Amino acid sequence: MIRGIVFDFDGTLVDSNDIKVQTFYDVTKCHDPKGSTVTGVLKKFPNKDRHGLFHAIIGELFAKNQIEDTKDLETLATQLTEDYTVKCEKAIENCEEVPGTSEALRWISGQRLPIFINSRTPTTTLKRLITSRSLDSYVSDIYGAPATKLENFRRIQNQLHAQPREILFVGDSDDDQETAQEAGCHFIGVVLRDTPRFSDPQPEQRITNLSQLQHILEAMH
Repeated sequence: MIRGIVFDFDGTLVDSNDIKVQTFYDVTKCHDPKGSTVTGVLKKFPNKDRHGLFHAIIGELFAKNQIEDTKDLETLATQLTEDYTVKCEKAIENCEEVPGTSEALRWISGQRLPIFINSRTPTTTLKRLITSRSLDSYVSDIYGAPATKLENFRRIQNQLHAQPREILFVGDSDDDQETAQEAGCHFIGVVLRDTPRFSDPQPEQRITNLSQLQHILEAMH
């Protein structure tokens, strides 16, 4: 029996993955006009948070002499992280939801199943986004960075007083699937369009519309 459902945010509830990637290029354009350094860092460090990624980007740009030595790496990385957060937050407030999101959250809430958000987005930003998109009425609690997704999952598990197999994690990336595997909970992968973000092995259960969760949960119960 499922006692709680955990959702990733970007690419799972809102169609924001492309926004988050493009914004890295936008805020560093004056330092990395061709975007080659950004591309390399994003590929090399897929699981770093935004500040860690900007720290790596600026570090490589310093090494390539594309930034003046008079600028402090940490200060510049922090400034770019703040710029990134502002631009992303504004864009994600108005982007499309993943198909079936509102329908699924209404149905799950109606079943009195607690809903949690577990994301690598900073918690403060994540809470603002959840509220601005009017999703807060469905959500029991929100967990983001700087904690890892596994650390957040353990907090959710303790909050529910549940065993891992009594929790379902819904996400759209290897990071989500690996967290679910390590935690020992159920997992469903969200695949948007024809560009899944999972490497092999693919999730056993995949959906393209969150409204499909109703049938899966009914079968699990």
